[in-house]
Amino acid sequence: MELFVLIALMCLINTILPDFIRNYIKISRFWKGVRVNPKFQADLDAAREELNQVHNAQHSGEYAKKIKIMRAERKVAEAESIILMAKQMQMLKHSTIDTVAYYVTKVLFSLIVIIVCARHRYSPVMIFDDSFSLAPLGGLLSFPTGIYNAISVPTWAFSCNFTFRLLYGLVKN
Repeated sequence: MELFVLIALMCLINTILPDFIRNYIKISRFWKGVRVNPKFQADLDAAREELNQVHNAQHSGEYAKKIKIMRAERKVAEAESIILMAKQMQMLKHSTIDTVAYYVTKVLFSLIVIIVCARHRYSPVMIFDDSFSLAPLGGLLSFPTGIYNAISVPTWAFSCNFTFRLLYGLVKN
């Protein structure tokens, strides 16, 4: 009976935990916020200050003023693009970490379920008495055990995984 509960619990954890870890990491990053490199922010502030100075300055001609404004605007645009690229690289790094954490937990718990199934493959999870018949699927459900009216560990693990993923997909969507 302990295999019944153990396998069901491991399959439930295998279904829920990877998404929980992924969402926890995203929420924790949301509260921290995106950090901008102080050097990039200082460059942007300096470029904006230069643009304000150019707008406010008295120039000898309209052409010179226009050229200086265009150069200052280009510096602001370059600084903003550098900050935007740094933020995108940081988001890419975070999404890579999320994906790796998701798949590592998924593989780890899948391996644990496989190891438990391999070690206990000849043990029945449940044995029904003769009044309950598993007639069409009896041999398939008790395959490695060879015990009549028994549910084997691999069959139980497969059915738990399938059921929990189906239910989780219905609840999630």
